[in-house]
Amino acid sequence: MSLGAERHSRGRILATLIAQLLLITPLALADNKPDLKPGYNFYSPREDAELGQEYSAQVDRQLPLLDDAGALNYLNNLGKKLVAFAPENQPDYVWKFRIVNSGQINAFALPGGYIYVNRGVFDAAENEAQLAGVIAHESGHVVMRHGTHIASQALVAEGGLALVGSILGQRGNIASQLAQLGLGLGVDSLLLKNSRAAETQADEVGAYILYRAGYDPHAMAQFFQIVARKYPQRTLQFFSDHPNPENRIQDVDKEIAQFGAQRAGNMDDSAFEGIKQSLATLSPPPERKGTPKIDAGNHPPPLPSESVTHYQCTMFALDYPDNWQVQHAEDTLEIFPPGGMVTGAEGETSQAYGASVSLYEPQQGKNWGLIDATQELLDSMRQSNPQLQVLQQTGMTLRGSPAVSTLLQNDSPVQGQRETDHLVTVRRRDAVLAFVFVAPAGSFQAYAPTFDKILQSIDLAR
Repeated sequence: MSLGAERHSRGRILATLIAQLLLITPLALADNKPDLKPGYNFYSPREDAELGQEYSAQVDRQLPLLDDAGALNYLNNLGKKLVAFAPENQPDYVWKFRIVNSGQINAFALPGGYIYVNRGVFDAAENEAQLAGVIAHESGHVVMRHGTHIASQALVAEGGLALVGSILGQRGNIASQLAQLGLGLGVDSLLLKNSRAAETQADEVGAYILYRAGYDPHAMAQFFQIVARKYPQRTLQFFSDHPNPENRIQDVDKEIAQFGAQRAGNMDDSAFEGIKQSLATLSPPPERKGTPKIDAGNHPPPLPSESVTHYQCTMFALDYPDNWQVQHAEDTLEIFPPGGMVTGAEGETSQAYGASVSLYEPQQGKNWGLIDATQELLDSMRQSNPQLQVLQQTGMTLRGSPAVSTLLQNDSPVQGQRETDHLVTVRRRDAVLAFVFVAPAGSFQAYAPTFDKILQSIDLAR
């Protein structure tokens, strides 16, 4: 080949490459994949799938699953459509989607691609994009391998690298290895307790999946915000399992801005609406079985009565179960069932079940905002409750007045248990009126319908 012919050939090759790059570059620029990687992990994706398979077998026995062919087919088709766009997806992941027959608004993911969506999510979602957002978020937990990352952290915390080598070097499956660490399987496993950092990462992955799949990527964070305001009692378990990161909406918006031009949104909700209507025709979800538990040294409180008694004072009024009693303690009104007050080892009496109402005067003078005043109240509560943790906080309205809803966890006066507290604060004149609903964490969902009725019955004096 002559020099001229060689240059001509190279020129054609270069032109071809440039043409290909011109075709590829706009797509690459419009699809800025987030630089997200799973945290350190001593297990393989194949072991994630093995753990998920064994884990799901136990969860399936513990939870009431909905066996509706139409709804399951719809959910699995939607789920597999979404995970096709998941970053860090692995061929070992099985991607199976199930519906829990529960009215609580919750969802969770097991390692290896087993995703469970409560029936309450279908009820609360306003469109398919919001449902897709929940699935995409849970898929983020799977591909970022948060379950086995927690297990790996536990290995290091328990005994350092020597224990890691010892346990990983033993024969047996991953579930038996985790059992040695006290990380049992089931719906209450530590592997389902995500950190705020894990939630932020799942949000980022979820938004990217929605964007790639053609949905509005804002829908995921919007769903979490909407349901927290509209269904505060039905979302407590979700935010207990998924602590709400600070500035969730703003952070997701920043992430979306890096994806490139907005894709056309998927606006066809006909299939979603059909499934939602079909589920509404089924029998209501079963109530959670079992009565609230209390330590063996006390009698279990009776179940709340369906009949109510009215309480009224100059600042507010509310209804409460007529088998509960009212007690005034200093500046606090306590409403509780028999056995709801627990006496500690030093003789002090604390409320373990029920509701309380108190008035708090902020130290900031008259020019204060409700969010800042609520934070000041929480700081005050921590002085006598150093283990108090905020899981989630959002705005809401209470009888037309702006209010703040805060989900908390604390040590329970019931021996060996943690408790869940739902704090609702509202401004009344120059003070904060604080309503607190409390029960041991394992019993809170059994009391949630009663707490919700009390909250809805509140009438604020003008």
